[in-house]
Amino acid sequence: MKLAIAAVFAALLAGCSQQATADFAVCKSDLARAQADLATAKTAQTAAEQKASGLEQQVAALNTQLTQVQDQAAKAAEEKAAHKSQPVKKKAVSAHVETPAAPVNEAPKPAPVTPTTSGAQRQRVK
Repeated sequence: MKLAIAAVFAALLAGCSQQATADFAVCKSDLARAQADLATAKTAQTAAEQKASGLEQQVAALNTQLTQVQDQAAKAAEEKAAHKSQPVKKKAVSAHVETPAAPVNEAPKPAPVTPTTSGAQRQRVK
């Protein structure tokens, strides 16, 4: 009887050992997949950090350029204001400006003679 109990116990132990081996293989596979995902994530993070650094440099360059343009605009506005505030030297202009005379009523000009216009047609137009 002891022998039968020992045999059953050995069979259970062997089955557990096989299950443990299979579980261990699955765990190793999951670990390898997780490590690969981690490496991919680290690579993506490095690429994102490099891109962010490049974008920060662009922002800094654009801010510098914006400051320069704003300075130029302020300088131009100051020059314009200074130019407007300077007295303008003009020639003396008389207060009375002559207006052109109204046109005199003139007789209507005759219609031009064309090859298709006959003398009779010209007479009717008048």
